[in-house]
Amino acid sequence: MFSFLNYTFMVYALILAILIALAASLLSPFLVLSKQSLIADGMAHIAFTGVVIGLLFSNEPLYIALPFAVLAALAITFLSERASLDNDAAIGVVSVFALALGLIIISVSDGFNRSVESLLVGSLLTVTIPELIGASVLALLVILFVLFFYRKLLVTTFDPTYAKFSGINTRFLKYALSALTAIFVVVGVRAIGALLISAFILFPTLIARQITKSFNSSLFTGVIFAIVGTFLGIVLSYNLALPTGPTIIMVFSAFLILAFLTNKLFLRRRA
Repeated sequence: MFSFLNYTFMVYALILAILIALAASLLSPFLVLSKQSLIADGMAHIAFTGVVIGLLFSNEPLYIALPFAVLAALAITFLSERASLDNDAAIGVVSVFALALGLIIISVSDGFNRSVESLLVGSLLTVTIPELIGASVLALLVILFVLFFYRKLLVTTFDPTYAKFSGINTRFLKYALSALTAIFVVVGVRAIGALLISAFILFPTLIARQITKSFNSSLFTGVIFAIVGTFLGIVLSYNLALPTGPTIIMVFSAFLILAFLTNKLFLRRRA
């Protein structure tokens, strides 16, 4: 069952997927519980275009896609604050524009010979060393950010008005969270795919909230489920010859269903 660990490319894929899952699960509760989960989906469209542009000029599109996505994330945050747009509307405006731009670039570029499908559904088994380094840096940045600003993020997530009143720089936290989400999506989109990467943000908190009550427990439980689900997804995809990214999402979905049923059964017994 674990014979895939004998192959270097599979070990790289496993390490990258776990690093992505770790970063996503730490960002997840602060985005999902503050009703910003759509930003991951919007950033996936933006990252798609960033990677397309990067592929035109370099064999390592990460270097171009990263600043492109971060600037787009900051633009979304700016529009939601200054242009009287709701957060989801700001995400929609920027992400749709970026996706349209990417599709136009693909259609007019004769030299674009990469598979669009691989950008949409991912290619976890073709991990490169720069991508591993990028994922490692991302995971470290997210861990340090959450550890250092944990209490301020917690207050801002549940009561932004009180957070502002108590002197917390909510604007900085919002911009920083958006930028880190953009970096996460860019790092993960080539491996997991633009269509699936937002699931890594959504599922950890949704699963954890079914079986935990406190925020701390949800955060810790979400990390565990994200890492275990990612590992099981890779094992199943290798042994059943299935695409890796979609298999991981199927495992996450199974975890959510089981957590939901467990929650309902527990409540029924208590009643």
